[in-house]
Amino acid sequence: MRPEDLFEIWDNLALATSGIVGLDRRLLDVEAPVGIYACVFWPGGQPGLLIEGDGTVRPTGGRLPKCRGVKLVHETFRTDPARTSVRILLEEPRLRDIFAILAIDLLDVARDQSTSEFALRRCIDRISMWQGLFERLPPDGLSDEAQRGLFGELWVLETFMLEVLDPSEAVEAWRGPDPGNQDFVRLGVAIEVKTTLAKRHSRLAIANEKQLDEVPHSILYLANVRLDESAAAGRNLNELVGNCRQKVASDLYAARLLDDCLLKAGYLDVHANLYQERCWQVSGCRFFHVRDHFPRLTEANLPPGVGDIKYSVIADDLSQYECQRGDVTKSLEETTNGD
Repeated sequence: MRPEDLFEIWDNLALATSGIVGLDRRLLDVEAPVGIYACVFWPGGQPGLLIEGDGTVRPTGGRLPKCRGVKLVHETFRTDPARTSVRILLEEPRLRDIFAILAIDLLDVARDQSTSEFALRRCIDRISMWQGLFERLPPDGLSDEAQRGLFGELWVLETFMLEVLDPSEAVEAWRGPDPGNQDFVRLGVAIEVKTTLAKRHSRLAIANEKQLDEVPHSILYLANVRLDESAAAGRNLNELVGNCRQKVASDLYAARLLDDCLLKAGYLDVHANLYQERCWQVSGCRFFHVRDHFPRLTEANLPPGVGDIKYSVIADDLSQYECQRGDVTKSLEETTNGD
């Protein structure tokens, strides 16, 4: 199912009913172990989703998390058999695109389960993940800077990680969309990716004192992906996403995990038209081994009382720490041999 299909269902429900009280609904999948309905809730006319099924399933802590722009209602019924329902109402119309992705995601999760209780549990757990996404997903698409950053990480995933590791290992190693400090981490090997425009001085922005700290890892590399904006020779973000998806398509776990990572990174397929025009070509990628006296600030060398730091390093001044792609490949291959 596509977001456009849901929009049409919601619009038709809103037009075809009197809209006094209660809700109007349409079943989305007769094969799922729980009932999942697209709804319009009255009297406000909000689009929403209703999930209901047999069993008593409660969220961790007894309450569903709060999500920005969304109202969540969880109820259990002491019937025979017992029943659980979750109502999800959209309260901020500008988040409709994101809300449709949430609805489709819950539908896909429920389809994969064997029983009603499993499906309800997975949907409730999934809503907890979406709580954080609603706080940070951009309703109007990624900024230019965020597009470039994601392009650089996906380029490393496509042309490097997926060439060395199998699909599930490569996608599991991608940590960029999560709140961690490095973009890729694989059994002691970490890679932080910085994407810059080739026509500019390669000033690499460092977000905090942990980003270039190798202490938690056996080895830490800094990758500088340099981009040229080129409509003729380049690729847009959608094409790169499509290529990565194609490379992991044979591994269902990796494919699902990749889609989750893209969501966390703020990439929504419903926004694909926003990324169609801007194309980039990778003009080069330099790797640096972060070690010894590499110019950086870490927790170990910060003066007492200093925190929340941001700084930059100049790539052209890092030549003594530069290493070859083969060195990074060897480090990753050793993690595979050690499994």
